[in-house]
Amino acid sequence: MNIRNSPQGQQTIQGFINEIPFGIKLLTIITLIVFFINVLFDGFFAKQFIDIPIKVFQDFQLWRLFFTQFIESLFGAILMPLFICMSLSDLEKRIGTVVFILDFFFKSFLIQVIYLILSLIIQNNNIPSKGLWNVYLVYLSLQCFAEPNQLRRLFFFPCDLPAKIIPFLLVLIGFLMSQSFDPIAALILAYIEANYFNFMIFRPSQRFIQKLENGFLFRDVKSRSDFFLLTENLQGRPQNQADLPVQHVEEFQEKGIQIGSSLNFDNVETNNNNQTQQDNLK
Repeated sequence: MNIRNSPQGQQTIQGFINEIPFGIKLLTIITLIVFFINVLFDGFFAKQFIDIPIKVFQDFQLWRLFFTQFIESLFGAILMPLFICMSLSDLEKRIGTVVFILDFFFKSFLIQVIYLILSLIIQNNNIPSKGLWNVYLVYLSLQCFAEPNQLRRLFFFPCDLPAKIIPFLLVLIGFLMSQSFDPIAALILAYIEANYFNFMIFRPSQRFIQKLENGFLFRDVKSRSDFFLLTENLQGRPQNQADLPVQHVEEFQEKGIQIGSSLNFDNVETNNNNQTQQDNLK
């Protein structure tokens, strides 16, 4: 999302807000609500929902794995929704609002699972994990892993850097801000998604998403101009792999959700053979 390329009439705050997809607006509203709850009620939400490994292991408070990403300071509550908006709006428009929201929570949960494993490895169960930074790090790292040699600008720094080093800089920045090792968990998840699941683990079937879009949660908002429906097969090859690079596989026809995808090297061999035959005819 680039407001500089918007028509002149939309280069206002209202125009910018209208361009933000519904899913990112929803995540921003949740983050702000959580922030004000913490301010007005002496950190009530943070006390109940922040992910502290020892509370998960000893007290089995599993709900801490699902909502800790919304706990932000004033600085984070202002900047992180802005960063997410400017970096991920095009992604939501491409894969659809419902898929984006589900994938966001799915990635958040996996980050916390990996974080718990790391806490066991280093034998430190008292460092909390929170904030939107880690989820943002995963999405931005996937973009960088898709085109590692492309030059990208990191935030507002006046220089371009190779995309392949930006994820490690994001981990360093996250560590300096939070004094926690949860950015490492986010980087591990991004690496696994990019190298073993063709850049996206969570791939729901079109039938499943259409049921959700027509269900009671979204049927009243799906007609909004900022709500984007799923219009393409997530198991197919997108037109722009920088947005959602996945491998072309057979479409998943059943109900429910497909986790990951299978690799089919036979197709590659067949394509090469066909190409060889065409060359011989020439």
